[in-house]
Amino acid sequence: MSSKVSQSSRVEAAVDALYSASALLDPIRLRVWDIEKLTVTQLRLLNHLFEQEGLSNAELADRLYVTRPSVSALLERLERGGFIRREVSPNDRRGICIWLEPRGRQAVASLVNESRAYAASLMEEMSEEDLDKFILVLNRFAESGRARRSRDLQAETDA
Repeated sequence: MSSKVSQSSRVEAAVDALYSASALLDPIRLRVWDIEKLTVTQLRLLNHLFEQEGLSNAELADRLYVTRPSVSALLERLERGGFIRREVSPNDRRGICIWLEPRGRQAVASLVNESRAYAASLMEEMSEEDLDKFILVLNRFAESGRARRSRDLQAETDA
């Protein structure tokens, strides 16, 4: 029983550390959100397009962990704001590909550049050993999240 309590308290400590670390970037994110009048999810969607333009509604829904109707609503607002454009897919006339407009690209670039510079400045004070551990653990965390999402999507498909 003490092993479960110990694991549970470790998980709680890890969650606390994750939220504390994430909060360090909030001032930068909030400034961009305020300037562009974007929600967190809208900015995440733009970031996915910044990494890979031409994604479909379904691909964006999978990456954002939301439903397709939710993505459609987000895309509608972003298109009205001049952040994205939708085009018929050249490979499937029934499909739509999403592309960033200059306004969307600039919003994401600003956030990415400022966040990366600030995070790098914080990490400069870490030892090489700590940085190696940090990279390993965060990569494992992201891998766990991707695996979980894959299982969740499979369960939705099977249901």
